[in-house]
Amino acid sequence: MDESIKSIAPYSDSEVSQALISLQTNEEFIKSVQFFYPSWSRENIILKLQSCKTCADFQVSFIEMIIKNSINNTMDSLEIVGLDTFDNSNCLYLSNHRDIFLDSALLQNHLYDIGKPFTEISLGDNLMVNETMKKVAKLNNMFTVLRNGSRSEILKNSINLSEYLRYSIAVKKTSSWIAHRNGRTKDGNDVTSPGLLKMLLLSGGFDIEKAILELNIVISTISYEYEPCAFEKANELSIVEKEGKYQKHEFENIYSILKGINEKKGNVKLVFEKLDLSKLSLLNNRKQDVLTISKEIDRIIHSNYQLWKTNYIAYDILYNETKFQNYYSEKDFQDFKNYLAKSLNDDIYCRVLEMYSYPIKNKLDLN
Repeated sequence: MDESIKSIAPYSDSEVSQALISLQTNEEFIKSVQFFYPSWSRENIILKLQSCKTCADFQVSFIEMIIKNSINNTMDSLEIVGLDTFDNSNCLYLSNHRDIFLDSALLQNHLYDIGKPFTEISLGDNLMVNETMKKVAKLNNMFTVLRNGSRSEILKNSINLSEYLRYSIAVKKTSSWIAHRNGRTKDGNDVTSPGLLKMLLLSGGFDIEKAILELNIVISTISYEYEPCAFEKANELSIVEKEGKYQKHEFENIYSILKGINEKKGNVKLVFEKLDLSKLSLLNNRKQDVLTISKEIDRIIHSNYQLWKTNYIAYDILYNETKFQNYYSEKDFQDFKNYLAKSLNDDIYCRVLEMYSYPIKNKLDLN
C-alpha cells in the first residue's frame, strides 16, 4: 500500500498489537469503556484488550454490545432488507446520513449476526478529537476522511481517499461504508453530493462507467421513526441562517454520538439496493455523468426511505392538512405534539416539522 494512503487506513494487523497495548494503560479509554459497561473492572478491560488480535476482535469485544444495547433499549423494531439480493463480499456502501454512529453501526451489527465480515467505515477527522479517539477509530476499522486544508491540500486528500477506497475494494476485496455527503442530513432532505462522486472518480481513469462499476456501489437507505438529535440539528440550522456559521464546541460531536446511541428511535428500517448503471444513459462526460448518477442515487434513497407516522403527522401539521390522517391515530398525533414541545422556539419547531416532512415531499416528487 502506498504511504500516502496508508496514513488514512485502519490499522494493519502489525499496527493493531501496539495500539491495543497502549490502551491498557490509557485512563481515558478505560473510563470511556466503563461508561458503557459499568460492571467491567479495569482488570476485566485489560484482559479483553489482551485477548484481541485484530480490528474485528476489538469490534466484537468493545463495540458490538453498545450497538445491541441501543437496538434493544431505544428501538421498537429494526428491519433490514436487500442484503441477500447481491454479492456483498467487496462493495462500497453509499448511505444517506442521519446519525454519526448508528448509520454504519447497524450494518456492522447485522453483518456480524449473519456471519459476514465487518466493513471498513469512513470517519471525518473532525471526530478524531484526540489520540485516544484516533486509536479507537482505527481499531474500529475506520479510515480517515480529511476535510480541512488549503485548496491544494483538499485536492490531494481527495485523491488519496479515492485511491484508498478503490484499493480497498478492488485489491483488498474489503467492503467500505461512506456517507453520500459530508456531514449528516440535518433538514431531512437526503441529497447526494456530486463532489463525492467526483472524488470517487479521481482514481478511476477515463472510462467513467468502468470506474464506477469497479467500486460495486450499493445504496444504503436508513429511516428512523424518531430522528436522532433532531432538535440539535434544527438548532444548528437556525444559527447558521441567523449568524452565517455554526461553531461546534470541542466535544459536541462526541455528545451527538452518545445522544444518538441513547435516544428513543422507535421503528428503524435499513434498505440496500445495488446501483444499476444499465438503467442510466452515461455519456462518458464527467460533469453530466456525475449529475446523472447522483440523481439516480437520490431516486433510490427517496424510493426506499420508509415513511413513519411521525413523517405523516409532521407533514399534516406543517401544511395544516389532514391528507395523511389515515396513517396515524389521535394518540399518535398527541404523542408527537408532546415530542415537539421540546423545541426551544417556533423556528426550531418548524425546522423539526420540515425535517420529518421532507422524506414525504421527496417521495411525492418521484411520481
